[in-house]
Amino acid sequence: MQKLFFLLSIFLSAATLGAQLKAPVASPRAKLSQNIGLVNITVDYSRPSKKGRTIFGSLVPYNKIWRTGANQATTFSVSDDIKINNQLVPKGEYHIYSVPREKRLDLIVYKKTDKWGSLKEFDESLIVARVVSDFIELPFSVETFEISFDNISNNGSTLNLIWDNMLAIYYIDALTKDKMVNNIKNTLSKNPKPSDYQKAALYYYEEGLDKEKAYEWINLAFESYKEPKYWQLRVKALVYNYFGKKREALKIAKQGLKQAKKSDAQDGLNTLSLLVDRLSK
Repeated sequence: MQKLFFLLSIFLSAATLGAQLKAPVASPRAKLSQNIGLVNITVDYSRPSKKGRTIFGSLVPYNKIWRTGANQATTFSVSDDIKINNQLVPKGEYHIYSVPREKRLDLIVYKKTDKWGSLKEFDESLIVARVVSDFIELPFSVETFEISFDNISNNGSTLNLIWDNMLAIYYIDALTKDKMVNNIKNTLSKNPKPSDYQKAALYYYEEGLDKEKAYEWINLAFESYKEPKYWQLRVKALVYNYFGKKREALKIAKQGLKQAKKSDAQDGLNTLSLLVDRLSK
């Protein structure tokens, strides 16, 4: 019995020693994932706060390497090739470091290593891209460091770094157009579905590409639509108008609006009403 109590006491002591107090961290970790065109971009970083301190030129010194956040180095992953400020960043996982200057922020895309935190100096052979953004001075202060994507389109976005009253903006090209043209070519050559023709036609309309192909593809899609839905009719109207058949496009848009009313689809009513109004002018 004494042996049992002895073993139990050892177990309880070990459990107590192993317990750890869970507390908030000063610079919480954040993970941002954004689809841009055909590419997924993920940023994993820590978010320090100002807390009354002067940031650039003080807490984050000028002309020294910054981990672009706090704690672990910021990671930046891309599912396919992109360009940042016209510099190629191939598919892969990287660190993002930066070097603040008095009037700009140099951003360095760096091959991922096992080093924790910041660097004393760069290994030039590991630099994938080095891009620059002039600081934009804001009329207000942002308490917590933030990385974000904005102005998102099929083809790209901005990458924004903001802290205190300073904003740096970089431009991402998702290289979508060439990828999409190749994807469409490959898909339409292999027993395509009507929806494939419709998506191809819509993409060519949205990007201002070959009108004749867009017109051909939307007609091929509609050969298989026995009772087209209002959203399908909207796409057809857009493509017909793009091709120069405005009168026919208006007729198709009105048909789509009628379908939307029948389905009580508020989104269809809104978009098709606007389209009918535009085509009626």
